[in-house]
Amino acid sequence: MLPARASRNTEDADSAAPIEVHGDCFAAKDAFSLGLTEFSESHDHRRITGQTGCYSVVVRQSGETTLFADPVGQFPLFYDEAGQYSTRSGELGTVVDRVYLATRLACLDGAGLFENRSLYEGVRRVREGHALHIGAGVLDERPYAPLRTDPDLSDATAADMLRDALVGAVSARARSARRLVADFSGGLDSTSLAHLAVAEVSDLPVFTHHNTAFPVLDDVERADLYAGADRRFDQRHVDVPAEHLPYQDLAPVGDEPHAASIACGPARLRFAAAAALGADVHLMGEGGDAVLWAPGAYFIDLARRGDLATLWRHCLAWARLRNRSPLTVFRRAVVMAGLGRRRALLRLADTLERGRVTGDLAWEVSVVARWDAPQVQWYTPSTRQLLAAQARRVAEQESDVDAGESVVLTQLRLHGLTQQVHRVIGLAAGVSVQAPFLDTAVVRAAMAIPAHRRADPAVAKPLLKKALTGLVPDRVLARETKGDYSREAYQGIKRAAPFVRKLLADSAAADFKLIDPIPVRQTLEDAVNGLRVPWGALNQVLAVEVWLRAHEREVAST
Repeated sequence: MLPARASRNTEDADSAAPIEVHGDCFAAKDAFSLGLTEFSESHDHRRITGQTGCYSVVVRQSGETTLFADPVGQFPLFYDEAGQYSTRSGELGTVVDRVYLATRLACLDGAGLFENRSLYEGVRRVREGHALHIGAGVLDERPYAPLRTDPDLSDATAADMLRDALVGAVSARARSARRLVADFSGGLDSTSLAHLAVAEVSDLPVFTHHNTAFPVLDDVERADLYAGADRRFDQRHVDVPAEHLPYQDLAPVGDEPHAASIACGPARLRFAAAAALGADVHLMGEGGDAVLWAPGAYFIDLARRGDLATLWRHCLAWARLRNRSPLTVFRRAVVMAGLGRRRALLRLADTLERGRVTGDLAWEVSVVARWDAPQVQWYTPSTRQLLAAQARRVAEQESDVDAGESVVLTQLRLHGLTQQVHRVIGLAAGVSVQAPFLDTAVVRAAMAIPAHRRADPAVAKPLLKKALTGLVPDRVLARETKGDYSREAYQGIKRAAPFVRKLLADSAAADFKLIDPIPVRQTLEDAVNGLRVPWGALNQVLAVEVWLRAHEREVAST
């Protein structure tokens, strides 16, 4: 088996080839030639789209073209009304789509406001798991393999599927790599991948993140313990000095503004260390949290289905962990279920339009939600009106996706953007950065059962633990905690405060009439002083800010 890795830039791909592969694909040499024959004869695409990995495919035949977008959304394909297509929206458009940019800025990904929009006007994104047929001037988009849950599937079958998919994903990369390395944070996801990988190679260099000033001892000590128990691991601590903390190098990375680009320092150090060892493939656990956890929105689904006994049991268990009232969580779930998606979107539109300040939400409100509450006080009236109108438009569209699954699909899209950032900085170091948890077969297996069956208040990521029992040591699978890296964020923002203050004093996002910088600057000062702040929203504002400055030409034409 050899990897078929094509560049994500169509300018680098062979435009005359019948098949272009964009992403991480591990297929036998003759797989696509056989698949092309099958597709020509019967339109059966499975041999083309169903290989190990995660990738999108372009198939050309007799003047017709079909774009297969990967079901996970890691490697998007874009097109315009004329049928031109690319892996980058910026190659097809020049005028920034204010609705899309405002949605990203407000962190309203989970509201479904994107539809199939892109960062540029007139450029559309092929929906995940959909195929766009281009021929005779007609554009026809239809689903071919979207992610779907199967309520009738047993947990045991789902665990077997996940086991096979993960083993296959790691094994394919081990066989294709000249030298394989992996992250080894001490957390469940990266440590599990490393144990699967070390079964495929004679020795495995692994990298443990270590902030000498504020080490996350819970992670580091466990990583040391796990690595010391198996001589095949060659553990390397990667020290993160102050100049590589988050916010120290604010520059856009990837095709669109994303918060991961402002915290690349530790990853850059790990990838550079991997390259120094001669590694060409670096495994990381990105995406594990998205596909293996169940967001609190699944409470809404339980209430909507009338499964009140299960809902109460879960409310009771989760509330005890947080020392909260289970009855409050239960009532919140029932209210949100009764509200429904459409009315929730209309309420969001009203909140945006009126500019009602969100404030510090109670845990019950923030966790049992379809999307994060926007920081409405940060946005200009024009931005709020734009978002409100889009929310009302989307509210009238039907959706059969459960609230829990909708949040997971949103998280997948965001993890895909994070992984894009990792790929870019890995490529700069000469290393291919791979995320097996974001492989199509892995995601499909993890999401095969509904979100509420992936949740267990007593066990972290129960489906993963069931799948990897016997392959990963019990002491690794028994971990129920997760390292907290928020101290690095506070440390980094305090160190970078002079530069960030200057950035927001002459804000490009304010010039573009997206934000009111005054409340954002106050949030910055709160963060510098160690107060609790909405990190996700603040980080996204900074990501948009530096992206706008780097794309002045597109912004000027908008």
